Amino acid sequence: MDFEQSVVSFKTFLEQIKQEHVLPFLHWVRDKADDYLQNTAETYKDNADTILNSIQEDLRNSLPMNAISSTETIYIPTSGPNADCDPQKAVHVDAFLYDDEIIDELCEKGQMSRNYCKECGSHKTKPLTFLSHSASANQIKYIFTYLLPDLTGKTVLDVGSRTGAVLYGAYVYSQASSIVGVEMDSSFCQLQNIIVQKYKMEDRVKVIQSDIQQQAELLQSCDVMVLNNVFEFFMPVEEQFKIWKFLRQTLCKKDTLIVTVPSLEKSLSSIQSDIDVHHWVREVDIPDKLSMGNIALYKTSEESDLEAIHLYQVL
Repeated sequence: MDFEQSVVSFKTFLEQIKQEHVLPFLHWVRDKADDYLQNTAETYKDNADTILNSIQEDLRNSLPMNAISSTETIYIPTSGPNADCDPQKAVHVDAFLYDDEIIDELCEKGQMSRNYCKECGSHKTKPLTFLSHSASANQIKYIFTYLLPDLTGKTVLDVGSRTGAVLYGAYVYSQASSIVGVEMDSSFCQLQNIIVQKYKMEDRVKVIQSDIQQQAELLQSCDVMVLNNVFEFFMPVEEQFKIWKFLRQTLCKKDTLIVTVPSLEKSLSSIQSDIDVHHWVREVDIPDKLSMGNIALYKTSEESDLEAIHLYQVL
């Protein structure tokens, strides 16, 4: 029985109940429905978590520890807050693949370190700078179960999808009908397609190997665009200027939502762009994360991880 048939059957059933019993019955249905919805939602989220955990394990087994493709080039920023990143004092650790608990385990095994020695042979050490080019699993869960509205029938676009973390999260945590990742690196596109096929996500997920500047039609039609640390470490400043200008001119459908890490203001100021953010989008207020009733969903995330996420709406 499909949805429409169920509605018809329910209405027919109500017509068969004596008038004096209809209201008590509907109150009983409402109470039972609330319990059922809560139990179903918890089961759904548990199943989604399990799927995502399995994908993370597959990706860890498929990528080097730094999760950098052999076919991509990493650029050290020459301006902005990350311009002082010293390659010898920074390490690339993909936040989707390695949370704090896994990093601690690797450190205990001697396979990773959180510190570097300021003076070889001494105890003078300083923390390494950890660089991640992916959102963490908890950030992704937060985005699709709390931050964004119901995405039923909507299109989600992830620019620079790399390992596909956002795509998988959108699939298991939302009802978005179309989830598209645009990625230039061929190795990552191949890896994403392997995961999509293994977990049978082809009905809603599509990976496109392309420069986003060649996907104007997709940009103009999407309902949600995700930009997670997407340009700064992967192209020189002059290329960043071009791509941000393209996004500003192309992403103009009213009410389109943009999820970013870091904020648009910070990304644009880092390259000294003259784009006027406030004539393009408005930032959507996000309720205090610590006061959320469902904060337990994100209890393994530090507050700063969630505060790094910004949501905008195109004017």
